[in-house]
Amino acid sequence: MLPDRLKKSLLLSLFCLFAAPSSHALQVVEGVEGKTLFVKVSLRDLNRISIEGGRVRLVKSADDGMLTGSADAATGQALIQPLAKDPFGVFVFSQSGKTYTLVLQPQDIPGETIVIKETAVPASVAAKPGEIERASSYQQAIKKMIQALAGEGLPEGLEVKKIWEEIRLWKGSRFALEHVLTGHSLVGEQYRLFNVSDAPVRVAEQEFYKKGVLAVSVRDLTVEPGRSTQVFVVKRNEGVR
Repeated sequence: MLPDRLKKSLLLSLFCLFAAPSSHALQVVEGVEGKTLFVKVSLRDLNRISIEGGRVRLVKSADDGMLTGSADAATGQALIQPLAKDPFGVFVFSQSGKTYTLVLQPQDIPGETIVIKETAVPASVAAKPGEIERASSYQQAIKKMIQALAGEGLPEGLEVKKIWEEIRLWKGSRFALEHVLTGHSLVGEQYRLFNVSDAPVRVAEQEFYKKGVLAVSVRDLTVEPGRSTQVFVVKRNEGVR
């Protein structure tokens, strides 16, 4: 049994612990594409942006001189700090492909935590087997996906997402993900490879094979200086179990 004096001291300590304000105030906003969301942010501390049930891929302002910080690929959250005192807009790109518009209102307050509630995506055509999955064989399904990536018709049952995500590849090149086609069991990715060097570049399809990749096709195996080519990658849809 604890003496009464110690009990009172413990209760007082617990009260102070739970009554103490959090170092980051919480703001929860409804994420709707095309709608502008106004949020308060700290001028002096880091602010956290997260997506409920999702991941932040990128936070981008029109002027890079107005914002510092970036999204963390490991946590799916972004830590940012405004460099301007006046309100300004940023775009928050989610891993699911949605884009949210925030107007940051810098204030002399502690760091804020902003949570975007991402609306549930309704059951899409990709949730059930489409034309590609009904192909006569797995090899035929992969071939159909590559043809779709190459622009030779879009089979029924594919979810299309336009994207632009630059990826570090080789010195003297620029490499970016342009489109993603998602089916029930397969995912197709269309990349653009630029040769920014002074010499022709020989592209080997084997260089793009990694875990989960089922097929790779390169439109032009030799890319002249200043030119570009497309790279098509087909993967297994890891969301299907």
